[in-house]
Amino acid sequence: MSRGLAGAALAAALLIPALAAPAAAGPREDSSSLPQIPSTVPEGQKCTPASKKSSSQLPWAQGFLDLERAWQLTRGAGVTVAVVDTGADTEHVPALAGRVEAGPDVAGSGSAEGDCVGHGTFLAGIVAGRQLKGVRMAGVAPEARVLAIRATDKQGGTTPDLLAKGVRAATDAGARVIDVPLGTESASADLKAAVSAAQAKGALVVAAADPSGSGKGPSYPAELPGVMAVSSVGPGGAPPQRNGQGAGASTPELSAPGVSVAGPGPGGAGQFTGGGDGVASAFVAGAAALVASYHPRLTGPEIARRLDATANGTGAAAPDPVFGWGTVDPVHAVSATLTEEHGAGTRTGETAAAMPPAASSAPRHQALTIAAAAGGTILLVAFAAAVLPRARRRAWRPGLPTNRPTG
Repeated sequence: MSRGLAGAALAAALLIPALAAPAAAGPREDSSSLPQIPSTVPEGQKCTPASKKSSSQLPWAQGFLDLERAWQLTRGAGVTVAVVDTGADTEHVPALAGRVEAGPDVAGSGSAEGDCVGHGTFLAGIVAGRQLKGVRMAGVAPEARVLAIRATDKQGGTTPDLLAKGVRAATDAGARVIDVPLGTESASADLKAAVSAAQAKGALVVAAADPSGSGKGPSYPAELPGVMAVSSVGPGGAPPQRNGQGAGASTPELSAPGVSVAGPGPGGAGQFTGGGDGVASAFVAGAAALVASYHPRLTGPEIARRLDATANGTGAAAPDPVFGWGTVDPVHAVSATLTEEHGAGTRTGETAAAMPPAASSAPRHQALTIAAAAGGTILLVAFAAAVLPRARRRAWRPGLPTNRPTG
């Protein structure tokens, strides 16, 4: 069977179950019994207590992104990802042992060890947490190294200048990927300079497109040139409910899971659930670590280009205001052959990555079920008219628009 026919057959195989299955069969959120990880702690309130609960289920985001298939090629070894947030509890959280190192506390003094809020601990686990016995959850790049940098006060509040110090600390430490899940309404000259300096050193800066979910205006550093802004999606790839309409928020470059996501938290081996664009940015940072590990010669912009070009999107001529170029796809971000790279990031003698065997199709079937229920007949007709012919030409991989930047 030709590649074009195989792609069309795969499209049909995925579409038919989505049409036939009831909406109730769609992908589930992670356990609602897990406590929520906060992004801030009100002044005067105690620090986030340890969770006494955990789930043995495969987290929906982990299945949705098909991470176990990506891990057959790389697990992110040799790459440092800096998480500029509330610090990390590296002493009491088994999932972070050997994966996360406490960097500086740029909001105070000393180390970022300890995390009153717990948000930075949660995100460090999303990037590179290891699997514990009886728990299937693991980070996107479980062999990467996370450098936790605190750029907030004890309650989780931040400023442009604190973020600038955090980005500079990450750059000085040699981080290949810098995740900034926080954001402010404006950018100081120092924040702009810090981001530019990080990019000049070859780092990819990833940031939450709308950290608060309000949609009231652009967020920084996500709005700055060259920064990969990330939005969140829920089970099935649907956008989350937000407080605002999002018209004024920073336009995302990519989207990633950011609704009811399970992960570790402060104080012990218990799990939490969390959400928002900041959580989604950690998934993209982890995917970037996988790419950087497998293609070590790629620069930050080239890593971004690969993530964009392989995203599960529509092939539109411009980023969608909700999804950007599409949902990050770690498997194809690592394995795809991009002609525009001209071998720049491939290993000696390598022409294409050997694709690992396909994982269970259940998560993708479930995702399409939700999409069919949400979109209705109009979206299905558009899918059949526009995407299937394109799938036959591209073996069911999203292509790059001809007017999209190549540099």
